[in-house]
Amino acid sequence: MAKATYFAAREGKETASVLLEKATDWRNTLTTNGYLEKLKTCWAAYHGAYFTDTASGHTITFAGEQGELAQLPVNHIRNLAQHMYVMTTSSRPSMEARAANTDYKSSAQVTLANGLLDYYMREKRLERYINRAVELSIVLGAGYVKIEWDATTGKVVEEDEESGEKVYEGDIKFTNLSPFDVVFDVNKEDNSHDWVLVRTYKNKFDLAAKYPELEDKILALDTKSTKDRYSLQVFRKVESDEVEVWTMYHRKSDAIPEGRELIFLSDDIVLHDQVLPYRRIPVFRMSPNVILGTDFGYSNLFDLLPLQEGINHLYSSIMSNNIAFATQNLFVRSGANIDITNLGGGLNIIQGSEKPEPLNLLGTSQETYSFLSILESKMEQLSGVNSVTRGTPDPAQNLRSGNSLAMVQSMAIQFQSGLQNQYVQLVEDLGVAILEILQDYAMAPRVASIVGINNKQYLVAFKGSDIADINRVIVDVGNPLARTTAGRVQMAEQLMQMKPDEFSIQQYAQVINTGRIDGMMESPVDQSNLIQQENERLIQGISVPALVIDDHKEHILRHRIILNDIDIRMDDERASVIFAHIQEHINFARSTDPAVLTMTNQQQLPPSAPPAEPGKDLANNPEQNSEGQSAIGQVMEGSEQSQGQLMPGTPAPATPPAPFENLPTTTVPTPNQ
Repeated sequence: MAKATYFAAREGKETASVLLEKATDWRNTLTTNGYLEKLKTCWAAYHGAYFTDTASGHTITFAGEQGELAQLPVNHIRNLAQHMYVMTTSSRPSMEARAANTDYKSSAQVTLANGLLDYYMREKRLERYINRAVELSIVLGAGYVKIEWDATTGKVVEEDEESGEKVYEGDIKFTNLSPFDVVFDVNKEDNSHDWVLVRTYKNKFDLAAKYPELEDKILALDTKSTKDRYSLQVFRKVESDEVEVWTMYHRKSDAIPEGRELIFLSDDIVLHDQVLPYRRIPVFRMSPNVILGTDFGYSNLFDLLPLQEGINHLYSSIMSNNIAFATQNLFVRSGANIDITNLGGGLNIIQGSEKPEPLNLLGTSQETYSFLSILESKMEQLSGVNSVTRGTPDPAQNLRSGNSLAMVQSMAIQFQSGLQNQYVQLVEDLGVAILEILQDYAMAPRVASIVGINNKQYLVAFKGSDIADINRVIVDVGNPLARTTAGRVQMAEQLMQMKPDEFSIQQYAQVINTGRIDGMMESPVDQSNLIQQENERLIQGISVPALVIDDHKEHILRHRIILNDIDIRMDDERASVIFAHIQEHINFARSTDPAVLTMTNQQQLPPSAPPAEPGKDLANNPEQNSEGQSAIGQVMEGSEQSQGQLMPGTPAPATPPAPFENLPTTTVPTPNQ
């Protein structure tokens, strides 16, 4: 009996033939269980293609034996889908790299990696591909992003003088794929696939020029316009020069230890056959949900299709009734002796034995309108997009205050948490894949535009080895409430109430008019970032100068957190640097011109108390004033007292010993003592 051979381990053309059979079986399976038809119906509904078999909707059509039925589509599905899309993608995801270690070198690599991730999001339009995957997942249940290294792009880094062959620096390339373009094992119940088969399209003349030995075979292939395969291409009547390019990625496994990448056009045209050039299969999927027991995507829009169909028929019924009976008709009894010519126009004298009566055939039952409202409300409930999110709050809910509107809107965003989680996972996977590919393939120095301090851009040269220690990426999408206009207005109001002296009416008006709270958040965020940067340096034992305009109370509160680490407390060198920095803030809080402190919403500390008496335990009773309050406590609580003015550059008066200068040190015995 012949030994069975795994199809992915066979010769290239034989594997390609098996894969094409699997693609045909995959499509037949989707056709048999109705999933393919559901995707096409959802695609048509999203694009308003109702009552037609193409995407040329957006018009009133007529049906019936005499065209008496008006067909009026009212596309709620697209509106709801767009709200789901906007709620998911309105805030740009912030990718943050993480290193395996926490040493200074790794920290520097993290900074570079974060800049590179932002560079690909901003300059290489990665965000556009991510957003398209989100849209595909909402409409079709799944969306994909393929990431690969393109070795034929970028600047020339090397050229062979004899052959003229050029080596380019290369770069990362992104491609969006729909569920029609990704074939996988239908028997899998999760996303842990051993292999995936991906279909893209390329110009056959470009392929023939690149592979001249296969030119005749390539040019003889059927193009996109003639292939009758599953596709999103509905406008395929125009002749095309693009042909299908199939790529199989097989993960590294026991059967295929090094993985495999097979690129082919047909079962007898194999372009590339090599080991998997990436650490993982470079095809990443986003799906709001999956059909249990399968790996096929599931979208809330599937549930809305029958409701949308019912809404279209009800609107069509109302429209048909209005078109048929909008023109007034009159009833005249036989023998009424009324001349019909007198019924037209106005100011006519109508003679007859009976009065003509108008026929009111236009009325549509109230039940029809009530049921129509119920269907529209049910669509909002099933999709999680409420009336507040759509900009038409229900008067019956009595939502008038900004807080209540913001809460209801945030609930809609919370309902989309499944979609949001998949979105975050997709971004994280792509971030890791980008850094891994750069680590493996960015051998020549490259230049990227990095956003640095204060959002200023600068160019940096790097190689893959410069980010070798980065091993993961996390994503922060922020507070759901902050992604809504009502939520931002609420946050602005709270900031105005907490610190009215720090924010202006103009800043608040900007939030109201534009929905952007960046202007109000800039100063607090910058201050917080500054303190965090100071803490990072103080932990390393690097001295950082304090400034007279600092918020001394806030700085001391945040700096003392460092001393919660017992290792730092026992490190005399680092502890002394932190104590010295805190002492600078205390000195400034005592000696700064009161006018400066007033303008920065701070209060001046009273003069320091006399030196402690000899033998007094300063460690347990740090410098106290006449009321027994420590200097640090004075900074925390503030004081109404003031002393002589002192601005930077003026001679400083004699200052008593600082609270931390005479602190006794404690020697901790080692295990050998």
